[in-house]
Amino acid sequence: MKILFVHNGYESLGIEYLSAALKAAGHETALLIDPCLFDEAGFWRSPALARLFSARAALLRKAAEFKPDLAAFSVFTDTWPWALALAGEIKAATGARTVFGGIHSSSVSEAVIKEGAVDFVCLGEGDLALPALAEHLEGGGPLPAGIWGKKDGSVVKGPPPSPPAVLDALPFPDKQLFAAAAPVFGSGYLISSSRGCPHSCAYCCNSVYRELYRASGVPCLRRRSAENVLTELEAAKAGAPGFVHFTDEVFNSDYAWLEDFLPKYKARAALPFSCFAFPDSRLAALAPALAAAGCFKVQLGVQRFDEEKRADLLGRRAANSDIAAAIKGLKAAGIYVTCDNILDLPDESAEELAALAGFYAENTPDHNEVFFLRLYPGTPLAARCGAGADAPGGLMRPSGHSPLPPGKQRAYFTLLTLLPRLPAFSRSFFAARPGLFGFAGGLGLRMISRLLSRPRKDFHTGRFLHLYSHFIFAKLRGNA
Repeated sequence: MKILFVHNGYESLGIEYLSAALKAAGHETALLIDPCLFDEAGFWRSPALARLFSARAALLRKAAEFKPDLAAFSVFTDTWPWALALAGEIKAATGARTVFGGIHSSSVSEAVIKEGAVDFVCLGEGDLALPALAEHLEGGGPLPAGIWGKKDGSVVKGPPPSPPAVLDALPFPDKQLFAAAAPVFGSGYLISSSRGCPHSCAYCCNSVYRELYRASGVPCLRRRSAENVLTELEAAKAGAPGFVHFTDEVFNSDYAWLEDFLPKYKARAALPFSCFAFPDSRLAALAPALAAAGCFKVQLGVQRFDEEKRADLLGRRAANSDIAAAIKGLKAAGIYVTCDNILDLPDESAEELAALAGFYAENTPDHNEVFFLRLYPGTPLAARCGAGADAPGGLMRPSGHSPLPPGKQRAYFTLLTLLPRLPAFSRSFFAARPGLFGFAGGLGLRMISRLLSRPRKDFHTGRFLHLYSHFIFAKLRGNA
Protein backbone atom coordinates (compact mmCIF):
# COMPACT_ATOMS: atom_id res chain seq x y z
CA MET A 1 0.00 0.00 0.00
CA LYS A 2 0.93 3.66 -0.40
CA ILE A 3 0.60 5.58 2.86
CA LEU A 4 0.88 9.37 2.89
CA PHE A 5 1.69 11.06 6.19
CA VAL A 6 0.45 14.63 6.48
CA HIS A 7 1.97 16.76 9.21
CA ASN A 8 2.18 20.38 10.24
CA GLY A 9 5.52 22.04 10.50
CA TYR A 10 7.81 20.21 12.88
CA GLU A 11 9.57 16.86 12.93
CA SER A 12 7.59 14.04 14.50
CA LEU A 13 9.59 11.14 15.90
CA GLY A 14 6.34 9.18 16.18
CA ILE A 15 5.67 9.48 12.46
CA GLU A 16 9.25 8.43 11.70
CA TYR A 17 8.75 5.27 13.75
CA LEU A 18 5.44 4.57 11.99
CA SER A 19 7.02 5.00 8.57
CA ALA A 20 9.81 2.61 9.53
CA ALA A 21 7.29 0.01 10.71
CA LEU A 22 5.27 0.32 7.51
CA LYS A 23 8.35 0.05 5.30
CA ALA A 24 9.49 -3.02 7.23
CA ALA A 25 6.10 -4.56 6.39
CA GLY A 26 6.62 -3.84 2.67
CA HIS A 27 4.58 -0.68 2.25
CA GLU A 28 5.52 2.62 0.57
CA THR A 29 5.40 5.85 2.57
CA ALA A 30 5.70 9.54 1.81
CA LEU A 31 5.34 12.77 3.77
CA LEU A 32 3.61 16.08 3.14
CA ILE A 33 4.64 18.98 5.37
CA ASP A 34 2.25 21.87 5.81
CA PRO A 35 4.52 24.46 7.48
CA CYS A 36 1.47 26.40 8.71
CA LEU A 37 3.53 29.57 8.52
CA PHE A 38 2.09 32.25 10.80
CA ASP A 39 -0.80 29.90 11.56
CA GLU A 40 0.56 27.68 14.32
CA ALA A 41 -2.14 26.45 16.66
CA GLY A 42 -1.95 28.13 20.04
CA PHE A 43 1.34 29.83 19.26
CA TRP A 44 2.11 32.10 16.31
CA ARG A 45 -0.76 33.59 14.32
CA SER A 46 -1.10 36.32 11.70
CA PRO A 47 -4.09 35.70 9.42
CA ALA A 48 -2.85 38.00 6.65
CA LEU A 49 0.62 36.43 6.54
CA ALA A 50 -0.87 32.94 6.87
CA ARG A 51 -2.96 33.51 3.74
CA LEU A 52 0.05 34.92 1.89
CA PHE A 53 2.28 31.95 2.70
CA SER A 54 -0.35 29.21 2.58
CA ALA A 55 0.92 25.93 1.13
CA ARG A 56 -2.51 24.31 0.84
CA ALA A 57 -2.76 24.29 -2.98
CA ALA A 58 0.72 22.78 -3.36
CA LEU A 59 -0.04 20.13 -0.74
CA LEU A 60 -3.18 18.99 -2.53
CA ARG A 61 -1.32 18.86 -5.84
CA LYS A 62 1.45 16.71 -4.33
CA ALA A 63 -1.08 14.45 -2.63
CA ALA A 64 -2.83 13.84 -5.96
CA GLU A 65 0.50 13.07 -7.62
CA PHE A 66 1.41 10.46 -4.98
CA LYS A 67 -2.00 8.74 -5.24
CA PRO A 68 -2.10 7.34 -1.70
CA ASP A 69 -4.28 4.49 -0.56
CA LEU A 70 -4.26 5.84 2.99
CA ALA A 71 -3.61 9.36 4.35
CA ALA A 72 -2.39 9.38 7.97
CA PHE A 73 -2.61 12.29 10.42
CA SER A 74 -1.02 12.46 13.88
CA VAL A 75 -3.18 14.97 15.71
CA PHE A 76 -2.86 17.18 18.79
CA THR A 77 -5.98 18.88 20.13
CA ASP A 78 -4.64 22.23 18.93
CA THR A 79 -4.10 20.90 15.39
CA TRP A 80 -7.42 19.04 15.16
CA PRO A 81 -9.27 21.71 13.12
CA TRP A 82 -6.36 21.96 10.67
CA ALA A 83 -6.12 18.18 10.26
CA LEU A 84 -9.87 17.68 9.84
CA ALA A 85 -10.16 20.33 7.14
CA LEU A 86 -7.13 19.10 5.21
CA ALA A 87 -8.20 15.46 5.48
CA GLY A 88 -11.49 16.30 3.81
CA GLU A 89 -9.71 18.05 0.96
CA ILE A 90 -7.21 15.20 0.48
CA LYS A 91 -10.02 12.63 0.42
CA ALA A 92 -11.79 14.66 -2.23
CA ALA A 93 -8.62 15.12 -4.29
CA THR A 94 -7.27 11.56 -4.09
CA GLY A 95 -10.04 9.19 -2.98
CA ALA A 96 -7.74 7.93 -0.22
CA ARG A 97 -9.06 6.73 3.09
CA THR A 98 -7.84 8.49 6.21
CA VAL A 99 -6.57 7.40 9.62
CA PHE A 100 -6.23 9.75 12.58
CA GLY A 101 -3.82 8.98 15.42
CA GLY A 102 -2.03 10.99 18.06
CA ILE A 103 -3.05 12.10 21.52
CA HIS A 104 -6.25 13.89 20.47
CA SER A 105 -7.54 10.83 18.65
CA SER A 106 -6.75 8.68 21.68
CA SER A 107 -8.38 11.13 24.11
CA VAL A 108 -11.71 11.68 22.34
CA SER A 109 -11.90 8.73 19.95
CA GLU A 110 -15.71 8.69 19.88
CA ALA A 111 -15.86 12.30 18.68
CA VAL A 112 -13.06 11.87 16.12
CA ILE A 113 -14.44 8.74 14.44
CA LYS A 114 -17.83 10.40 13.92
CA GLU A 115 -16.36 12.93 11.49
CA GLY A 116 -17.00 12.28 7.82
CA ALA A 117 -13.39 13.02 6.87
CA VAL A 118 -12.12 10.33 9.26
CA ASP A 119 -12.28 6.67 8.19
CA PHE A 120 -10.16 5.10 10.93
CA VAL A 121 -8.82 6.04 14.34
CA CYS A 122 -5.61 4.63 15.81
CA LEU A 123 -5.59 4.58 19.61
CA GLY A 124 -2.22 4.83 21.37
CA GLU A 125 1.10 4.00 19.73
CA GLY A 126 0.67 2.82 16.16
CA ASP A 127 3.89 0.84 15.54
CA LEU A 128 1.93 -2.43 15.56
CA ALA A 129 -1.55 -1.14 14.74
CA LEU A 130 -0.82 0.84 11.57
CA PRO A 131 0.91 -1.98 9.63
CA ALA A 132 -1.91 -4.26 10.79
CA LEU A 133 -4.44 -1.75 9.44
CA ALA A 134 -2.64 -1.71 6.08
CA GLU A 135 -2.81 -5.51 6.01
CA HIS A 136 -6.52 -5.33 6.88
CA LEU A 137 -7.17 -2.93 4.01
CA GLU A 138 -5.37 -5.22 1.58
CA GLY A 139 -6.74 -8.55 2.76
CA GLY A 140 -9.86 -7.91 4.83
CA GLY A 141 -10.70 -9.58 8.10
CA PRO A 142 -11.47 -8.03 11.48
CA LEU A 143 -10.03 -4.70 12.56
CA PRO A 144 -6.70 -5.04 14.38
CA ALA A 145 -6.08 -4.05 18.00
CA GLY A 146 -6.08 -0.31 18.58
CA ILE A 147 -8.02 0.53 15.39
CA TRP A 148 -11.57 1.84 15.07
CA GLY A 149 -13.38 2.09 11.76
CA LYS A 150 -16.83 2.35 10.20
CA LYS A 151 -19.20 -0.04 8.47
CA ASP A 152 -22.61 0.84 7.09
CA GLY A 153 -22.69 4.07 9.07
CA SER A 154 -21.80 2.43 12.39
CA VAL A 155 -18.57 2.54 14.36
CA VAL A 156 -16.65 -0.74 14.49
CA LYS A 157 -14.02 -1.14 17.18
CA GLY A 158 -11.02 -3.44 17.11
CA PRO A 159 -9.65 -4.97 20.32
CA PRO A 160 -8.11 -2.59 22.91
CA PRO A 161 -4.68 -1.20 22.03
CA SER A 162 -1.52 -2.91 23.18
CA PRO A 163 1.68 -0.87 22.71
CA PRO A 164 5.08 -2.39 21.89
CA ALA A 165 6.38 -3.93 25.09
CA VAL A 166 10.02 -4.22 23.97
CA LEU A 167 11.25 -1.03 22.32
CA ASP A 168 14.50 -2.63 21.17
CA ALA A 169 12.44 -4.80 18.80
CA LEU A 170 11.26 -1.78 16.82
CA PRO A 171 13.06 -0.66 13.64
CA PHE A 172 14.96 2.59 13.98
CA PRO A 173 12.93 5.66 12.97
CA ASP A 174 12.80 6.58 9.28
CA LYS A 175 14.81 9.81 9.42
CA GLN A 176 14.86 10.21 5.65
CA LEU A 177 11.12 10.89 5.68
CA PHE A 178 11.51 14.40 7.13
CA ALA A 179 15.00 15.07 5.79
CA ALA A 180 13.67 14.63 2.25
CA ALA A 181 10.91 17.16 2.94
CA ALA A 182 13.27 19.96 4.01
CA PRO A 183 17.01 20.18 4.80
CA VAL A 184 16.24 21.87 8.14
CA PHE A 185 15.32 18.45 9.53
CA GLY A 186 18.90 17.28 9.14
CA SER A 187 20.40 19.98 11.35
CA GLY A 188 20.00 18.03 14.58
CA TYR A 189 19.07 14.49 15.55
CA LEU A 190 15.81 13.82 17.40
CA ILE A 191 15.84 10.62 19.46
CA SER A 192 14.12 9.04 22.44
CA SER A 193 15.52 6.42 24.79
CA SER A 194 12.12 5.70 26.34
CA ARG A 195 8.36 6.00 25.96
CA GLY A 196 5.94 7.05 28.66
CA CYS A 197 6.53 8.79 31.95
CA PRO A 198 6.92 7.75 35.60
CA HIS A 199 4.87 10.71 36.82
CA SER A 200 1.14 11.41 36.75
CA CYS A 201 0.86 15.12 35.99
CA ALA A 202 -2.84 16.00 35.89
CA TYR A 203 -2.59 18.17 32.76
CA CYS A 204 -0.46 15.79 30.67
CA CYS A 205 -1.26 13.33 27.88
CA ASN A 206 0.53 10.52 29.69
CA SER A 207 -2.41 10.22 32.06
CA VAL A 208 -4.55 9.37 29.01
CA TYR A 209 -2.09 6.77 27.73
CA ARG A 210 -1.71 5.20 31.17
CA GLU A 211 -5.45 4.50 31.31
CA LEU A 212 -5.51 3.40 27.68
CA TYR A 213 -2.83 0.76 28.24
CA ARG A 214 -4.00 -0.43 31.66
CA ALA A 215 -5.85 -3.50 30.32
CA SER A 216 -2.92 -4.54 28.10
CA GLY A 217 -0.56 -5.17 30.99
CA VAL A 218 2.18 -3.25 29.17
CA PRO A 219 3.54 -0.44 31.37
CA CYS A 220 3.25 3.10 30.14
CA LEU A 221 6.96 3.72 30.84
CA ARG A 222 9.36 1.55 28.83
CA ARG A 223 13.06 2.06 28.15
CA ARG A 224 15.37 1.02 25.34
CA SER A 225 18.67 -0.60 26.18
CA ALA A 226 21.73 1.63 26.15
CA GLU A 227 23.20 -0.52 23.37
CA ASN A 228 20.13 -0.07 21.17
CA VAL A 229 20.22 3.73 21.57
CA LEU A 230 23.96 3.93 20.93
CA THR A 231 23.72 1.76 17.81
CA GLU A 232 21.17 4.19 16.37
CA LEU A 233 23.33 7.18 17.25
CA GLU A 234 26.48 5.67 15.75
CA ALA A 235 24.61 5.27 12.46
CA ALA A 236 23.25 8.82 12.78
CA LYS A 237 26.77 10.29 13.08
CA ALA A 238 27.33 9.54 9.38
CA GLY A 239 24.91 12.36 8.62
CA ALA A 240 26.86 14.82 10.81
CA PRO A 241 23.79 16.09 12.69
CA GLY A 242 25.84 18.42 14.92
CA PHE A 243 23.82 17.76 18.07
CA VAL A 244 21.21 15.46 19.59
CA HIS A 245 17.95 16.20 21.37
CA PHE A 246 16.44 13.49 23.59
CA THR A 247 12.66 13.78 23.56
CA ASP A 248 12.15 11.49 26.58
CA GLU A 249 9.46 12.88 28.86
CA VAL A 250 11.90 12.48 31.77
CA PHE A 251 15.46 11.68 30.73
CA ASN A 252 16.48 11.07 34.36
CA SER A 253 13.69 8.60 35.18
CA ASP A 254 16.22 5.77 35.67
CA TYR A 255 19.50 6.82 37.29
CA ALA A 256 21.07 3.36 37.04
CA TRP A 257 20.42 3.38 33.29
CA LEU A 258 21.88 6.89 32.96
CA GLU A 259 25.00 6.08 34.96
CA ASP A 260 25.65 3.22 32.56
CA PHE A 261 24.67 5.15 29.44
CA LEU A 262 26.43 8.52 29.84
CA PRO A 263 30.07 7.34 29.69
CA LYS A 264 29.22 5.06 26.75
CA TYR A 265 27.50 7.98 25.02
CA LYS A 266 30.64 10.09 25.44
CA ALA A 267 32.82 7.32 23.99
CA ARG A 268 30.61 6.23 21.10
CA ALA A 269 28.35 9.17 20.16
CA ALA A 270 30.23 12.23 21.45
CA LEU A 271 27.63 14.72 20.21
CA PRO A 272 26.34 17.69 22.21
CA PHE A 273 22.85 16.91 23.51
CA SER A 274 19.86 18.44 25.27
CA CYS A 275 17.07 16.78 27.25
CA PHE A 276 14.07 17.20 29.54
CA ALA A 277 14.54 16.32 33.22
CA PHE A 278 12.50 16.16 36.41
CA PRO A 279 14.01 18.27 39.22
CA ASP A 280 14.23 15.53 41.83
CA SER A 281 16.66 15.15 44.73
CA ARG A 282 19.34 13.39 42.65
CA LEU A 283 19.54 15.61 39.58
CA ALA A 284 22.01 18.14 40.96
CA ALA A 285 24.50 15.39 41.76
CA LEU A 286 24.15 14.01 38.22
CA ALA A 287 24.98 17.38 36.62
CA PRO A 288 28.76 16.83 36.29
CA ALA A 289 28.21 13.46 34.58
CA LEU A 290 25.66 14.99 32.20
CA ALA A 291 28.06 17.78 31.31
CA ALA A 292 30.99 15.39 30.87
CA ALA A 293 28.93 13.33 28.41
CA GLY A 294 28.14 16.41 26.31
CA CYS A 295 24.86 17.74 27.73
CA PHE A 296 24.58 21.45 27.00
CA LYS A 297 20.92 22.12 27.89
CA VAL A 298 18.36 20.74 30.33
CA GLN A 299 14.72 21.79 30.48
CA LEU A 300 13.04 21.46 33.88
CA GLY A 301 9.32 21.43 34.66
CA VAL A 302 8.61 23.70 37.64
CA GLN A 303 5.10 24.95 36.72
CA ARG A 304 4.29 26.75 39.99
CA PHE A 305 5.79 27.70 43.38
CA ASP A 306 3.43 26.31 46.02
CA GLU A 307 4.55 22.73 46.70
CA GLU A 308 1.22 21.54 48.10
CA LYS A 309 -0.79 23.00 45.23
CA ARG A 310 1.78 21.69 42.75
CA ALA A 311 1.18 18.20 44.09
CA ASP A 312 -2.56 18.45 44.67
CA LEU A 313 -3.76 20.24 41.54
CA LEU A 314 -1.03 19.35 39.05
CA GLY A 315 0.09 15.96 40.36
CA ARG A 316 3.75 17.03 40.43
CA ARG A 317 5.61 16.09 43.60
CA ALA A 318 8.76 18.17 43.53
CA ALA A 319 10.38 20.10 46.37
CA ASN A 320 11.46 23.69 45.84
CA SER A 321 14.76 22.87 47.53
CA ASP A 322 15.41 20.18 44.91
CA ILE A 323 14.47 22.55 42.08
CA ALA A 324 16.84 25.20 43.45
CA ALA A 325 19.63 22.64 43.81
CA ALA A 326 19.04 21.37 40.26
CA ILE A 327 19.20 24.87 38.75
CA LYS A 328 22.39 25.74 40.63
CA GLY A 329 24.04 22.34 40.08
CA LEU A 330 23.33 22.24 36.36
CA LYS A 331 24.50 25.82 35.82
CA ALA A 332 27.65 25.19 37.86
CA ALA A 333 28.41 22.29 35.50
CA GLY A 334 28.09 24.65 32.52
CA ILE A 335 24.67 23.41 31.39
CA TYR A 336 22.08 25.87 30.09
CA VAL A 337 18.90 25.61 32.17
CA THR A 338 15.35 26.37 31.04
CA CYS A 339 12.43 26.23 33.49
CA ASP A 340 8.80 25.70 32.41
CA ASN A 341 6.04 27.58 34.25
CA ILE A 342 2.24 27.66 33.95
CA LEU A 343 0.11 30.74 34.53
CA ASP A 344 -3.70 31.02 34.57
CA LEU A 345 -4.14 28.19 37.07
CA PRO A 346 -7.59 28.10 38.68
CA ASP A 347 -6.21 28.50 42.21
CA GLU A 348 -3.26 30.80 41.58
CA SER A 349 -2.80 33.96 43.63
CA ALA A 350 -0.75 37.12 43.43
CA GLU A 351 1.08 35.95 46.56
CA GLU A 352 2.14 32.70 44.93
CA LEU A 353 3.30 34.43 41.74
CA ALA A 354 5.28 36.90 43.84
CA ALA A 355 6.91 33.97 45.64
CA LEU A 356 7.74 32.33 42.30
CA ALA A 357 9.38 35.53 41.06
CA GLY A 358 11.33 35.82 44.30
CA PHE A 359 12.43 32.20 43.99
CA TYR A 360 13.79 32.81 40.48
CA ALA A 361 15.52 35.99 41.63
CA GLU A 362 17.56 33.79 43.97
CA ASN A 363 17.72 30.65 41.81
CA THR A 364 17.87 32.03 38.30
CA PRO A 365 17.80 29.73 35.26
CA ASP A 366 19.19 30.81 31.92
CA HIS A 367 15.68 31.06 30.50
CA ASN A 368 12.08 30.90 31.73
CA GLU A 369 9.40 29.46 29.48
CA VAL A 370 6.01 30.77 30.58
CA PHE A 371 2.82 29.15 29.32
CA PHE A 372 -0.87 29.76 29.97
CA LEU A 373 -2.91 26.76 31.06
CA ARG A 374 -4.84 24.84 28.46
CA LEU A 375 -7.20 22.10 29.62
CA TYR A 376 -7.05 19.13 27.28
CA PRO A 377 -9.67 16.42 26.92
CA GLY A 378 -9.23 13.25 28.89
CA THR A 379 -6.81 14.72 31.43
CA PRO A 380 -7.58 14.61 35.17
CA LEU A 381 -7.14 18.37 35.45
CA ALA A 382 -9.79 19.04 32.81
CA ALA A 383 -12.22 16.76 34.65
CA ARG A 384 -11.42 18.36 38.01
CA CYS A 385 -11.97 21.86 36.64
CA GLY A 386 -15.30 20.83 35.14
CA ALA A 387 -14.19 21.75 31.65
CA GLY A 388 -16.40 20.14 29.05
CA ALA A 389 -15.95 20.13 25.31
CA ASP A 390 -17.00 23.44 23.85
CA ALA A 391 -16.07 22.75 20.24
CA PRO A 392 -16.49 19.80 17.86
CA GLY A 393 -14.06 16.99 18.52
CA GLY A 394 -13.39 17.78 22.17
CA LEU A 395 -11.49 21.05 21.96
CA MET A 396 -11.22 22.59 25.40
CA ARG A 397 -11.61 26.13 26.70
CA PRO A 398 -8.02 27.45 26.45
CA SER A 399 -7.91 30.35 28.90
CA GLY A 400 -9.64 32.34 31.64
CA HIS A 401 -9.15 29.91 34.53
CA SER A 402 -7.39 32.18 37.02
CA PRO A 403 -9.14 34.43 39.54
CA LEU A 404 -6.46 37.07 38.81
CA PRO A 405 -7.15 39.83 36.27
CA PRO A 406 -5.45 39.42 32.87
CA GLY A 407 -3.30 42.50 33.47
CA LYS A 408 -1.75 40.92 36.56
CA GLN A 409 -1.01 37.72 34.66
CA ARG A 410 0.58 39.65 31.78
CA ALA A 411 2.79 41.52 34.24
CA TYR A 412 4.08 38.26 35.73
CA PHE A 413 4.46 36.72 32.28
CA THR A 414 6.74 39.60 31.32
CA LEU A 415 8.58 39.65 34.65
CA LEU A 416 9.29 35.90 34.68
CA THR A 417 10.36 35.93 31.03
CA LEU A 418 12.75 38.86 31.47
CA LEU A 419 14.10 38.00 34.92
CA PRO A 420 17.05 35.89 33.64
CA ARG A 421 18.03 38.77 31.35
CA LEU A 422 18.24 41.29 34.20
CA PRO A 423 21.52 42.00 36.03
CA ALA A 424 21.87 39.71 39.05
CA PHE A 425 22.03 42.60 41.53
CA SER A 426 18.65 43.93 40.34
CA ARG A 427 16.58 40.74 40.21
CA SER A 428 15.22 40.84 43.76
CA PHE A 429 14.29 44.49 43.34
CA PHE A 430 12.31 43.89 40.16
CA ALA A 431 10.84 40.58 41.34
CA ALA A 432 9.11 42.49 44.13
CA ARG A 433 7.69 45.07 41.68
CA PRO A 434 5.66 43.25 39.01
CA GLY A 435 3.72 46.43 38.27
CA LEU A 436 6.77 47.72 36.44
CA PHE A 437 6.21 44.94 33.89
CA GLY A 438 2.57 45.64 33.11
CA PHE A 439 3.32 46.47 29.49
CA ALA A 440 2.26 44.09 26.73
CA GLY A 441 4.61 41.15 26.39
CA GLY A 442 3.27 38.08 24.69
CA LEU A 443 4.87 35.91 22.08
CA GLY A 444 7.14 38.60 20.63
CA LEU A 445 8.78 39.11 24.01
CA ARG A 446 9.23 35.38 24.50
CA MET A 447 10.88 35.01 21.10
CA ILE A 448 13.19 38.01 21.61
CA SER A 449 14.24 36.73 25.03
CA ARG A 450 14.90 33.27 23.65
CA LEU A 451 16.87 34.55 20.67
CA LEU A 452 19.05 36.77 22.87
CA SER A 453 19.90 34.02 25.31
CA ARG A 454 19.65 30.68 23.53
CA PRO A 455 22.59 28.26 23.41
CA ARG A 456 24.17 28.01 19.99
CA LYS A 457 22.82 24.52 19.26
CA ASP A 458 19.36 25.01 20.78
CA PHE A 459 17.14 22.49 19.03
CA HIS A 460 13.72 24.12 19.26
CA THR A 461 14.57 27.75 18.47
CA GLY A 462 17.02 26.75 15.76
CA ARG A 463 14.44 24.55 14.08
CA PHE A 464 11.85 27.34 14.32
CA LEU A 465 14.14 29.85 12.60
CA HIS A 466 15.34 27.46 9.91
CA LEU A 467 11.84 26.14 9.25
CA TYR A 468 10.42 29.60 8.61
CA SER A 469 13.34 30.73 6.47
CA HIS A 470 13.24 27.54 4.37
CA PHE A 471 9.52 27.53 3.65
CA ILE A 472 9.21 31.29 3.19
CA PHE A 473 11.94 31.27 0.53
CA ALA A 474 10.45 28.14 -1.02
CA LYS A 475 7.12 29.95 -1.30
CA LEU A 476 8.75 33.03 -2.81
CA ARG A 477 10.55 30.83 -5.35
CA GLY A 478 7.25 29.17 -6.25
CA ASN A 479 8.29 25.75 -4.92
CA ALA A 480 5.57 25.50 -2.27
